[in-house]
Amino acid sequence: MVYNHQMKDEDLEMDMDIEFLLVTFSDLSHESINDVYLANNCDLDATIEMLNQLEIYSTEAQEYLSDTLDIGDVPETITEPSTSTVSKQKNEASSSSSSGIRNAPVSS
Repeated sequence: MVYNHQMKDEDLEMDMDIEFLLVTFSDLSHESINDVYLANNCDLDATIEMLNQLEIYSTEAQEYLSDTLDIGDVPETITEPSTSTVSKQKNEASSSSSSGIRNAPVSS
């Protein structure tokens, strides 16, 4: 019975820590905060430190990123080659490979 009471206390402490972290880091999802908390073995101080570091890194990274990504002119649609073009290419490839020397002796 003592074990069951201890589990409830640990669960309550974990829930309180997660709620505190959610209020403190309101821009992060519950899942993200929970994952970091569990990765730090439910250590509240270590979790706060890690989340602060991630927040600082994220802010610094945004300073160096442009507002838009310029990837140049990319067509919105990609057209597939027509079947006649594909069959013509296959015929050309097979005729060029058949013109090679077959069963040529190998010199040692």
